[in-house]
Amino acid sequence: MMAISSIALTQSNEGTRFHLAFLEHIDIGRNNMVVMITSKYNTSGTVEMPLLGWKQSFSVIANQVTLITLPKTAETVGSEILSYNGISISSEKSISVYMHQYYNNRSEASVVLPDDALGNDYYAIAYKAFQQGNNVYPSELLIVSVKDDTEIEIILSDQTKGGRKKGESIKITLSPGQTYQVQTSLGSSDITGTRVLGNKPFALFAGNSWTPMICDARDNLLEQMYPISTWGKEFISVLSAQVTLDVFRILASEDETTVNIQGSIKDTYKLNKGQFIEYQKGESTYISSDKPIAVAQYNVGGQCGGNPSRLGDPSMVLLNSIEQIRDTVTLYNSNFQQITENYLNVVSLSTDIANVTLDGTPLGNIPGVIGTVSGNSKYSYARIKVNAGSHTLISNGCGMSVTAYGYGNAESYAYNGGASFKPINASPLPEGGCLNDSILFDVGLTLPRFSLFWYFGNADSTRMNIVKRSFNSLGPQPVLLAINDQCLKKLDTIRGNINITIPGTLSVPGSILICENETLSLIVDDKKSENYQWTGPNNFFSTDKNPSLLKANPTFSGNYSVVGILDGCPTLPGVTKATVKANPKPNLGADALICPDEPTFNLKLQAGFFSKYLWQDNSTFPYFQVQQEDTYTVEVWDEWGCFGVDTIVLERKCPTKIYAPTAFSPNKDGINDLFFLYGDDILSFDLKIADRWGNIVFKTNNFQEGWNGQHRGIDLDPGIFLWMATIEGYRRNGKTFIETKSGTVALIR
Repeated sequence: MMAISSIALTQSNEGTRFHLAFLEHIDIGRNNMVVMITSKYNTSGTVEMPLLGWKQSFSVIANQVTLITLPKTAETVGSEILSYNGISISSEKSISVYMHQYYNNRSEASVVLPDDALGNDYYAIAYKAFQQGNNVYPSELLIVSVKDDTEIEIILSDQTKGGRKKGESIKITLSPGQTYQVQTSLGSSDITGTRVLGNKPFALFAGNSWTPMICDARDNLLEQMYPISTWGKEFISVLSAQVTLDVFRILASEDETTVNIQGSIKDTYKLNKGQFIEYQKGESTYISSDKPIAVAQYNVGGQCGGNPSRLGDPSMVLLNSIEQIRDTVTLYNSNFQQITENYLNVVSLSTDIANVTLDGTPLGNIPGVIGTVSGNSKYSYARIKVNAGSHTLISNGCGMSVTAYGYGNAESYAYNGGASFKPINASPLPEGGCLNDSILFDVGLTLPRFSLFWYFGNADSTRMNIVKRSFNSLGPQPVLLAINDQCLKKLDTIRGNINITIPGTLSVPGSILICENETLSLIVDDKKSENYQWTGPNNFFSTDKNPSLLKANPTFSGNYSVVGILDGCPTLPGVTKATVKANPKPNLGADALICPDEPTFNLKLQAGFFSKYLWQDNSTFPYFQVQQEDTYTVEVWDEWGCFGVDTIVLERKCPTKIYAPTAFSPNKDGINDLFFLYGDDILSFDLKIADRWGNIVFKTNNFQEGWNGQHRGIDLDPGIFLWMATIEGYRRNGKTFIETKSGTVALIR
């Protein structure tokens, strides 16, 4: 039996698999879309839109940034339409990915979460739409599918361009690479608060095609949404550089959520799930709540925020909770679309902030602003102006969070520099395991920062971070886990039950036989298990209940084993033997030349030995008797019903033949009045006739034109004349030739 691991709490924005897509921009079809890839390692990989056939390889040098420009088809256009422009990124070693969309002084960026940090339950946060004349620039969200048969439900916070109303639900099913965008319809409408749920993990992005904040400065917004399971209860907000205020939104995931915003004064709010507050702040603050929340920060742009240089435009970034800080961040400050000033906001413990290094230099030694957070002196921030390009920040203490942003003339961008997107609102306890089986308890947290205490009842406890236990009783078994964060001085206690069961059985077909290029559908009849794991030939692995392998070939043949998991206990494996038969390959031979005119012509096409035949004329004999030039096709089926087809083109090309009569009598009696050269399969022809002194009395290049015995309309006297003909034609092997023939002809009166 296998050991079952619990949920790991160590996801970050680093990974080896990513899925993303770009929202509709105000400049439809003209905007630029770029992914920025960084890594701690030298590595390589691919960026592709698999359903559109676009793919590009990349390599990245450790702590540097590689930029990949996407084609224009990467932009998602329209509302409530299924699209096929999902972008997939894969790499050999862990990378971090950021995305940037820009054109004509309208620019925005976002961090991209790896697949293992995605969730299946989200709220969208964006900003309200904007209307100018008859044009509505919508508030919008965009779903990107990662797995087969992903069932999505969208519970709308406002009415949409597709005519759906607030509170209405949209249900769709997506496959990997497919996307689905939803846009609001009114100038005052807002996608914020829309709930998006799925039966499998997926990626969600939200923003606006073009929106203002508190004055007339307008820009597009783009941000990847965080799963509710990663939302926190403590945040630090840092005022953006060169401005006197920023706009904030706080969204609640549960009813009766209390939110405190502590700056120079304290503000308290009560929110229900899906509700948000919007406010302005001109100082750093400590934000706390009793239930998980999400916090969005908006730079309002230029003079709206009091920037003395009047640079900037609206931009948006989701803040990381304090619980999600990490020790190393590599990011890229962009100069795309005329960005002239770049900044970093860094948040850390006050005891650590000066020793966080930026490209090897401690922040305390870099010109900038380092200050203590107004609402909680335990935390400090640094606001540093940097050059465009790649930057690496390292904390040798408890960690940090970083926001990258920049300004230009009517231009800005902002994105989160990365975080540990651990599911802090999900229980780290496994769901359960099998009776008497060894169960692995590992939440991925290590010393010295985290110390753990496990209690399994009956005086069974341990302080080890990784624990194995087995249970000899069926049913719920109580477990307690205490997590002590030595850096943040926080103690979380988790109590729960894990369910101990006995292994079940699965019903699967004993064997499957299909033909090459058909879909291999693996099926399990089971209504109890919650998760599945398939393995098979060619390192096949899938967690879908009934996975499908498209365009199978004989290498797919072999045993496919599936295990169902209920409350952490795997079933006994079910095995299906799959056989993929190669399609028959009839062979009519290469295209050829034929000459049905020859007396010995007898061509019989044969494709090989098969169970069934169907020729182009619907005949079903094993052979086909050729009568003339044509295209001939045969379809065949073998004993397993597998299908094959072949085609041959037969072109008529007979050897050129020429015959010249030795005399003619142009006396207008209708018999032998003209002299012709007779022949077949002549490509070109040039005939000259001369008298005995060499004078040309007739010439033509029309094979159908004969000589009537005249020259310039006068009948010539009887005699012997010389003819010469240059002829282009075919030889027996089908090759062309040009040669001159000659002879004499007697003119008789």
